[in-house]
Amino acid sequence: MRTNSLSFALTVGMGLIVVLMGYAVLSGAGLVGFAAADVAAAAQSELASPLVASKAKASPADGRPVVDKTSPAIAAGDALFKANCTQCHAVNEQVVGPALAGITKRRSIGWIIPWVKNSAKVVASGDEYAVALYNRFQKQQMPSFRLSDKEIEEIVAYVSSEMGGAVTIDDSSLTAAY
Repeated sequence: MRTNSLSFALTVGMGLIVVLMGYAVLSGAGLVGFAAADVAAAAQSELASPLVASKAKASPADGRPVVDKTSPAIAAGDALFKANCTQCHAVNEQVVGPALAGITKRRSIGWIIPWVKNSAKVVASGDEYAVALYNRFQKQQMPSFRLSDKEIEEIVAYVSSEMGGAVTIDDSSLTAAY
């Protein structure tokens, strides 16, 4: 059987599309994802906590802090967010799930970490905010993710940097109506 280069290219292209679609489905189900171990290792060596911007300074225009978006923790959070979260979330707009801008004002990092790791368990525990969130999004369950606490903190740092706010966590903000 003779094949010309065009039919070969089309066959390879279709094969790649099928593989990418399969990966997207598995990623959306939380079965595969990008661990970013190499980026996380670099972040660990440079920052003690990814939730504190080391080069924050006041912006002359509006007085809000400017976050160093080149920090390794934020770069790692960017990669992790794009690999694990963008199927359902955006920073400033609702997609399948809620917009994540201001998440640290609504919930503490102590609440966010267990939620990302296993939201069904948090909902089943009867947590009022988790149940309200679950009901608001038509009982669409967020998949569980096998991310470390540090990786989740890096994602939160990235989200905070993208919304233009200071990259800090206020553990006392445990109540907020959604």
